[in-house]
Formats: sequence, C-alpha cells, structure tokens
Amino acid sequence: MKKNLLILAFLLGSILSTSAQIIHSHNDYEQKQPFFAAYDLGFDSIEADLYLKEGQLCVAHDQKDVSTDRTLQKLYIEPLLTKIKENGGYPYPNKKPLHLLLDLKKQGKEIMQVLETELKPYKKELKHVTISISGDMPKPEEFQNYDKMFWFDGRKNLNYSKEAFKRIYMVSASFTDFGKYWAGKEALSKEIGDKISAFVSEMHAKNKKVRLWGTPNTTIGFATLKALRVDVIGTDDLPMLRQFMDNAK
Repeated sequence: MKKNLLILAFLLGSILSTSAQIIHSHNDYEQKQPFFAAYDLGFDSIEADLYLKEGQLCVAHDQKDVSTDRTLQKLYIEPLLTKIKENGGYPYPNKKPLHLLLDLKKQGKEIMQVLETELKPYKKELKHVTISISGDMPKPEEFQNYDKMFWFDGRKNLNYSKEAFKRIYMVSASFTDFGKYWAGKEALSKEIGDKISAFVSEMHAKNKKVRLWGTPNTTIGFATLKALRVDVIGTDDLPMLRQFMDNAK
C-alpha cells in the first residue's frame, strides 16, 4: 500500500504541467441512468454502441440485448437536445462542448445512412457536439461521402490519406497494442510507458487526440494515463474518475 501511494504521489506530481484531458463514459448505456449519470458529473465524452433493428438505432453492447425500447434517439439525442435548448445552444451551461462516440457494432453502412437521416435535421443544434464514429465504420477513402458533422475514430495501425486524416477526431488503440494487460494496481512498466508516450507524442505532433481502450478502473491507472498525456481517459466507474480528476487539478 505504501509503495502504491508513493507511485501515485509521483504520478500526480508529474501531471501538473499537462493540459486538461477528456473524461469519457465508456459503454455509457450500461449505467443506471444513461446520459444523465455522465452528464450530471460533467463528463466531456459519452459512448454508445449501436445496432440496427426494425430500422431503428438501438443502444446495446450485445446483440441479445438489443431492444427498440432503448434507442439512440430516446436515450441520448432527445435529452441532449433538451439540455442544448436550456443552455442557449451548448450542451453544458458553461458553454463546454460534448463529445459523443458512436460505436457501430454491425451493419455500419446501413447505420450511417440512418444516422444521417436522423441527425442532419439537428445539425445546427448539435454544432457544439462532436460526433465520432467508431467500430464498423466506413473505410477511410469513404469518409468524404458522409456529412461533415460526423468525425471518425482513427486506428493506430491504419494508414490514412491526407484528406481522410482530416476527418479523424482522435486516434484509438487497445492498451495491449503496447504490451500485456495491466491491472493498474502497481506501477506500469517503463517499456510499455515509453511506447505509449512515443505514440502520444507522434499523434500530438499531428494535432490528434489519443484514446486507449482496455485500461484499468483504478486511481493508479487514471494517474498513469494522465501522466502519459493520453487525451481521452475512459471509465465505467464515473464517480471515481470524476473525483480523481477534481483532486488532480
């Protein structure tokens, strides 16, 4: 325990000079109150996985849980539009924007068609909401075929043309792309940390944010990602990450 506290103190000290990072509600729809649990804590980014059923965009992690009672429109778009109206055109009352990450689980092309049909009418209202497409997304050479209200979630191991790269909001990678799984209960190995740091520096030089998935829900985990300047820090434990970020200010 004492060793972990010393590690945490070191990491917290090393992040004071870094820029503010985005806190992300991973698989937000699995919260007891989708959207509102993250929104009420001031989260910068919210994630929803999408399936298509009976022509409707349904939010679920697995196919077996897909229900037309849980649609993107009902769980996210309608409450978000209500908040935007209340806040004079912004998602939050302090004019803070919001990032909405939509992970297309299957039928990506068909889902994109429905997304354009459903969301383009609200393009003006959603101008302070960044919508990123992930998962079964279009090929990079097809990005240009979609409305510019949609951004895309880049991949570490893909090559993009100059034009396609302009449509990338952030570049994402699995934590295991840099080494073996890490539980976040003790210090990260220097070897893996150096690999992540090099990747972050490369993407920042190209003016792109970085997100890692498969990261631990621990204080040491959060502190390490923050110290490594990872831009989008995700969690399933919203209060824990919110408290950590508040304490780290």
